[in-house]
Amino acid sequence: MFATISVPTAVSGRQVFNPEEIVRLEASSNYTRIYFTNKSKMVCAKVLKDFVPVLEPFGFLRTHRAHLVNKRHIARVTHTGSIIMNDESVAEISRRMKTGVMRALRNAS
Repeated sequence: MFATISVPTAVSGRQVFNPEEIVRLEASSNYTRIYFTNKSKMVCAKVLKDFVPVLEPFGFLRTHRAHLVNKRHIARVTHTGSIIMNDESVAEISRRMKTGVMRALRNAS
């Protein structure tokens, strides 16, 4: 699926990205940090919850109030409840969301 999303940035207005280039998103107060497959990152002038309905159709999964991950870029899930991404970054799985996250990951396999 080829699609793009437009993202308001904290510095340069708006940028357009292919969702497949995004590894994960992380909440940071009233901003969101976006981590890309090329190891770059950017700060966006939007809160994380605004990205959920936009990115879920592209295979993104909310794992924690502060994390939204691209399922295509998950390397492994640890026994302690963390997700290790292909870029070696870590996203936590909250206790409240663990059952739903594990079900979604099993169904994706």
